[in-house]
Amino acid sequence: MDEMTLLRAAGPGGLAAVARDTVTSGRAYTRREFTGPEVDHLWAPWLLHAGLGPDHASGGLMLQMLATTLHGDGLPVVAGGAGRFVAAFTGLLDEAGVTVLPGTRVEHVLIERGRAAGVTSGATVLRARDAVLCSVTPEALYGGLLPAAAVPPRVRAEARRHRSGRAALHLHVALAGPVPWRDARLAAVPLVHLTDGAASTAIACAEAEARLLPARPTVGVGQQHVLDPSRVPPGRAALWLQLQELPYEPLADAAGEIDVRGGWDEASLEAYAERVLARVETHAPGLRGLVVGTRVLGPRDLEAANANAVRGDPYGGSTELDQNLLWRPGPLMNRHRTAVPGLWHIGASTHPGPGMSGASGLHAADRILARPRWHRRTNR
Repeated sequence: MDEMTLLRAAGPGGLAAVARDTVTSGRAYTRREFTGPEVDHLWAPWLLHAGLGPDHASGGLMLQMLATTLHGDGLPVVAGGAGRFVAAFTGLLDEAGVTVLPGTRVEHVLIERGRAAGVTSGATVLRARDAVLCSVTPEALYGGLLPAAAVPPRVRAEARRHRSGRAALHLHVALAGPVPWRDARLAAVPLVHLTDGAASTAIACAEAEARLLPARPTVGVGQQHVLDPSRVPPGRAALWLQLQELPYEPLADAAGEIDVRGGWDEASLEAYAERVLARVETHAPGLRGLVVGTRVLGPRDLEAANANAVRGDPYGGSTELDQNLLWRPGPLMNRHRTAVPGLWHIGASTHPGPGMSGASGLHAADRILARPRWHRRTNR
């Protein structure tokens, strides 16, 4: 939702409440609005999926948005695997006459007569009819794709100050049988968070910010085969474990057990994966005896696979309040329009932030298409 739409919906009487929740942490919000620990335990880990922690400002607002979205739309998965999601979009674009060039590395945004006219890839020039949209981080856009002369110095300086958030790790686990949950009700839940609520999640976030491997990590346990049995052979199971409280360059292990002098090397990745599996096994006794294969993708692996995951951050930059909402990715770089006519900035690094909604592209497209066509053509 666009922030102006939210403010209009709140009305004059609700503006103070929205402003208050925007500067409130998730932990403070649940303490203020609810009695007992249940709501905190349920919702505190969801803040990690917004790039936040329990004690970050704006968590009070984000908890409400997350709850509204999940209760309204659920948590769907793509039948047949996540690759089908990409295939579906490729088919949709193909029907619309859009040419997709996977594997083509864009090197520069082409500037002609002070306006974005296309992009270059080696000797190939791809020209734009109306606009160029870049779904990249500010570092990539202002530090590489655009010539320095095309960007005001203060914008370049702001892009250099753009901060990455915490790093992440993914652990994929193939199992010989169903997950042996101690509480059988969890067998029907596609995403389980193992946490003690804001208490343990906040400590793990603080340890990661201090460049320590969290001793007691919050584990997002994805078991998508619960909704889509086609993802696993009959009688088998698979887990997608997400860790979102990690440093990109660890200095030490908070538990004093893992040697990180080599950084995120094979040994430290395997050791941390073992810690994660042990945490899951406390709720699913006998789990490790069912493991038939694992694959660990550490922060550096995520960065290598996705140029936008700078420093292993899957959310396109820190989502702390000074770099979010009206200020995402920065006060001089917000609202998607750039200082270069015809060039628009979209993606997780821009408003409204990370996620699979495509909202940033929709916002930019609305603004581009709202301009009269004659205006777009005569101002090239």
